[in-house]
Amino acid sequence: MDSIAKWISVLHRQFQIYLNRELKEQDINSSEYIFLINLYEKDGVSQETLSSNLFINKAATARAIGRLEKLGYVKRSRDPLDSRAYLVTLTAKGLEMRHFIKSKLAYWRETISAGLSAEETDELLRTIKLMSANALHETGRDEPEDE
Repeated sequence: MDSIAKWISVLHRQFQIYLNRELKEQDINSSEYIFLINLYEKDGVSQETLSSNLFINKAATARAIGRLEKLGYVKRSRDPLDSRAYLVTLTAKGLEMRHFIKSKLAYWRETISAGLSAEETDELLRTIKLMSANALHETGRDEPEDE
């Protein structure tokens, strides 16, 4: 019996290889780009919100944001409403990367969905979202983490 997890893992690993290759000149890697993508959707959010939105632990988020800050793609500032929290915002350099990163993601999406109809692609996305929701529920990640 074929394993769904195996083939999702293959896709994920190949995606990481592709992104690492395509983003190498910008010194961004596959574990960091996702934070920029999330900030393109909503800029000026806390590190905790980023962690929660992406289902990534707080320590990994802090490392990635710290590196992106060092590279000049984002800046962190204290949240005026909560002095314990940092708000993360895109810099001009980070904003300049939006089109480049999104074009690389669009190319990857086109590449891996070659041979699928639009309906098949939509159904696959719906199915993967449902499977992800099931997995998050099973691991208890579908509820807010305790602080």
